[in-house]
Amino acid sequence: MTFEYVLTTILGGFILPFLILLILDRCLKQWKLKGGFLGLFMIIGTTWFLNHGKANPFIHQVGPHFIDMGLATGVGVIAFGLFSGGSWRETLPNLLAALTGGVIAGVFLYVIA
Repeated sequence: MTFEYVLTTILGGFILPFLILLILDRCLKQWKLKGGFLGLFMIIGTTWFLNHGKANPFIHQVGPHFIDMGLATGVGVIAFGLFSGGSWRETLPNLLAALTGGVIAGVFLYVIA
């Protein structure tokens, strides 16, 4: 993996949790449940396109290992919680949700591959 690929992969992993923390809360406050679905549709769709869907994507998968965007989201949201004054105990549900989602995605990809 080249240095350029390393940088764009880090950028691609940063974008999703950043957009979730920046936009989703405002959508939820403004439009409640519909805003949550709309916000996530816009955030996840745009980020997926930037990371995987265009001709020169941000995230470059090299080798047999696959890193899901959910891992980057979980790590980013947990890091935000810890750096904004939260404790490990408060971030534990997010960590468990991120790990569970990653395991489910990995098993699903293994089964369909």
